[in-house]
Amino acid sequence: MRPRHATLIRRTAFAVAAGLAVAALPAHAAFEAGAPPIGSAAAQPARLFAGVTQVELRALLVQFKGRTLPERIDAYQNGYQVLLPLGELSRLLGYDIRVDAPHGLASGTVRGADQRFALDLGQSLATVGGREQGFEPRLAMVIGDEIYLSTQLIARWLPVELAVDLPTWQLRVQPREAAPVAAVPLVPLAPPPPGPTATSPVGPLPLPPARRAADVDANLLVLEVQLDGQVLSDSFAAYQDGKQLLLPLGELARLLTLAIEVHPELGSANGYLVTPERGFALNLGQDLVSLAGRESGFEPRLASVIGDDIYVSSQLLQHWLPLNLKLDLATLQLKVEPREKLPLQERLERERLAAGINAHRAAERPVYPYQASTPGPIGLPFVDQTYGASERAGQGQRRYQGAYTAYLTGDLLWMEGAAYATRANEQATPDLRMTLSRHDPDAALLGPLHASAVAVGNVVLPSVRNVMQGSPMGNGVAVSNRPLDQPNSFDRHSFRGDLPPGWDVTLYYNEALVGFQSSRADGQYNFDDMPLSFGRNDFRLVFHGPLGQLRVEKQSFLLDQASVKPGQVYYSVAQQYDPHGTPRSVAQADIGLTRTLTGEVGLVRRPRTGTLEPLTFGQIGLLAYMNDMILSSQLDAMGGGGALGELGLKTRVAGFSVDLLHTQRGGNFDNDQYSDVAGNVRLRDELSLNGLLHAPGLPVVNVAVDAVRNGFDQGPSNVQIGLRTSTVVRGTALSNSLRWQRSGDVGTTDGVFQISRRVADVGLNAQLGYEVQPLHSLQSIALTADHGLAGGYQLSGGVLRTLDSGLTLFSGGVSRNFGSFGLAVNASYSSQHDAAVGMQLFVALGRDPRTGKWSLDGLPLAGTGAVSARAFVDKNMNGIHDPGEEYVENAGFIVNGGGRHPVLTDANGTALLSRLAPDRYADLALDPDTLEDPQWKPLTPGVRVLPRPGRVELVEFPVVPTSEVEGTVWIVEAKGRRRGIGAADVELVNLQGEVVARCTSASDGYYLLHQVMPGRYHIRIAPEQAKRLKLAGALDRSLDIEPDGNFVSGEDLEFRVAAAR
Repeated sequence: MRPRHATLIRRTAFAVAAGLAVAALPAHAAFEAGAPPIGSAAAQPARLFAGVTQVELRALLVQFKGRTLPERIDAYQNGYQVLLPLGELSRLLGYDIRVDAPHGLASGTVRGADQRFALDLGQSLATVGGREQGFEPRLAMVIGDEIYLSTQLIARWLPVELAVDLPTWQLRVQPREAAPVAAVPLVPLAPPPPGPTATSPVGPLPLPPARRAADVDANLLVLEVQLDGQVLSDSFAAYQDGKQLLLPLGELARLLTLAIEVHPELGSANGYLVTPERGFALNLGQDLVSLAGRESGFEPRLASVIGDDIYVSSQLLQHWLPLNLKLDLATLQLKVEPREKLPLQERLERERLAAGINAHRAAERPVYPYQASTPGPIGLPFVDQTYGASERAGQGQRRYQGAYTAYLTGDLLWMEGAAYATRANEQATPDLRMTLSRHDPDAALLGPLHASAVAVGNVVLPSVRNVMQGSPMGNGVAVSNRPLDQPNSFDRHSFRGDLPPGWDVTLYYNEALVGFQSSRADGQYNFDDMPLSFGRNDFRLVFHGPLGQLRVEKQSFLLDQASVKPGQVYYSVAQQYDPHGTPRSVAQADIGLTRTLTGEVGLVRRPRTGTLEPLTFGQIGLLAYMNDMILSSQLDAMGGGGALGELGLKTRVAGFSVDLLHTQRGGNFDNDQYSDVAGNVRLRDELSLNGLLHAPGLPVVNVAVDAVRNGFDQGPSNVQIGLRTSTVVRGTALSNSLRWQRSGDVGTTDGVFQISRRVADVGLNAQLGYEVQPLHSLQSIALTADHGLAGGYQLSGGVLRTLDSGLTLFSGGVSRNFGSFGLAVNASYSSQHDAAVGMQLFVALGRDPRTGKWSLDGLPLAGTGAVSARAFVDKNMNGIHDPGEEYVENAGFIVNGGGRHPVLTDANGTALLSRLAPDRYADLALDPDTLEDPQWKPLTPGVRVLPRPGRVELVEFPVVPTSEVEGTVWIVEAKGRRRGIGAADVELVNLQGEVVARCTSASDGYYLLHQVMPGRYHIRIAPEQAKRLKLAGALDRSLDIEPDGNFVSGEDLEFRVAAAR
């Protein structure tokens, strides 16, 4: 494995080369005008180059294998190259190489007695182990009584990797194999002699070893990062360590396109903030940071190396970087608020203007080639297991209860299998439900039916507006071709899923809390028929586990235009028998009539409310999508008599979404969705308003108003009005829900006030239930708190007081996620002298089929998909790992064009990327910044996969060694004299005629092409430039790049200016 130390010198060379290209721009104008730019004389390797300015780098500090050597080395910089003395470096490192500077010769051994080394500057030839290698003369020269070689040549010929850190004047040397003799012994570091002013603190002190992510004693958080309302990443890994939130500096800089490069193996980072004049340098060894040349210290615990990045406290980052970071732990959102305009913001604004898209649209994600996969006949499943035990004592009685729950997912009969089983100690047989399903976002299932979802076994029957409530349990079959990312119906969506014991889920709609559910005996949750408003609808499900686990799922729906194209049909068909054997059937279809009109038809069979008498319903509707509103109409008819009609309007007024709905029932139409209102409802009017209030100097307030009026066959109407407001004040979330009801002359008003705040590792939540009418009273008080302790323990406690009954309940618990499992212990005591104590153990199991290794986890795995990614050096470029090909360790992967997955590859090049959203495409790419050799490059840009619950997709990520190609562009003048020419546009063209790389020559004609993939190419002067300047000569030459990563030099281009006619 090649160390990452080589990265720094190559990127330093690239930066300097880029600077030379910029410096060549003035020469560009002279070149195109025909005037000769300043150039250098021909190379003469045995003496100092004529006409080239040498910049002396005095007293470079040498670190060998992380330890500081007592002697320093003088070095030179020639153009972009850093030149080191061969003889002195060999002596310091213990290599037997003798230098004969006057004759331009050197000889000795580098890898033992049989590995001879010889150098001849006169012939530009080196011999290493009997193999002759040519090199560009400018890379080696005699200065004084030494032979100075570029770091690239030294790293190629000697078994070492070199890194020159120019800001700190350090040379770091890492051997690729053991040095033949002992290096110079270490001595205490002496102060450096006077030299150039460093722009970052020198860091010779040894660093503490990097911690693996699995060894970090902190909670892993996967955050969504937002900038100006736009999602930059939905998989940003961070750690909560006590009161500190640790964020990866390198990953944050990559997302925000800040010019900061992180070197975790050196414990340093350097670059600049917004403009090059505001330099940035970080050194963990001395706990120093340099901002625009001003140094300051920080506490060591606030920054450390974890895995392949430097994690820094958000408190420090806000002080160092020109931005504020706001974390919402309830929704796992990290909002970046720049204090000054970032280049990324300007680019995003330009892209939005060019594309004409809304500022809140999610960032575009890449689209990679799809790697198809199909579930197999049977596979080892992922399993989420929970075992709970409790004992309750009170009123002279004791009761023990134990329960085991398992949720399994995996391949079964070429489908996605899922099973939920639970059994308590008093049950004779366990409760079991099983489902076989398939999902395809491209709707390519069942041949001509073009189905997107198929399910057999336990199926969920969706609700049908005005006709039938949803049925969450029952055996049957369901088929649909509706897009998986669209709502269940035109203006309603239901959220259903599995919820393990001890978990709870909170539903947020447009950042306002609208629902909460705890785990039930059936192991499910459901939020049915959540209304959708005109415009954008953002839902977020936040799951909290008994061990302090936190998981977030989000879904967004844009309701402003028809989702069904003209001539297109979306259908769903389902048949279900509920646990009592009662049948229910649903068949629905949406038909695209025109660009703005959509028709709806449906057929439903269900039992009459309260009986088993079967009923049949027919449904027809029409949707009209206008410029700024949606009109809806629907008619439902029941077999045997009875009908129901509905008219609706959705629009936006002054930033508020407005929903109006009028429903009228005729005859004996049986509507089980009106069971919440006593009496026989004949008509219903509904009004909903939802939006934000912005007042100068005050926090933004989310306001929602819901009003319903019910008319009956007899008696007065029933009116209910709800007002929900919520806001955030100085990090404290406040919400109040007020409900007023009137039936005849009787009116009631009650409400709930909630407050929550999280300060560092302490969370506080309080809830007050109150009544305003007919009596003014406080009905209930609830207070809960949690606190993170050292070692990853989570302490929680709460008190609940119900005033009408006089009951007070105290509860407390402690939990910890041990990584491979989670354990929680809780206890409670009430004012009625009832006491309880319980324990809960959670273990998730998953297996990587590539390695056969089982993994245990304290967080759920079964409900998500996974990818076993393997990175290797593909020398023959066939995309397959062949025997003998090197694995790539510590490689990271970018998910959906956003954040990097927290898992890195191991020594076998393998990483199990778990918890990928199921049944939705995931775009995975190898992160080039994590490759330890800067010359490695991914063979393909990325791979698209379809994760499935309980299934591990096997994906290969080959990398290939690339080469750097250099040469000189020469112009031949009168009498055959030639000189290097600047500002020449050099292009690298493949056999298909595509330009794969380009660069501009420096003022002396030198050019350098980076990361050239193996293959056959042509190097040429850009045809447009050659034609415009009337150039003639050797403007094109063929080139073969071998897959060995060697430096290719001497690829010169020579031309002359054609004589004028």
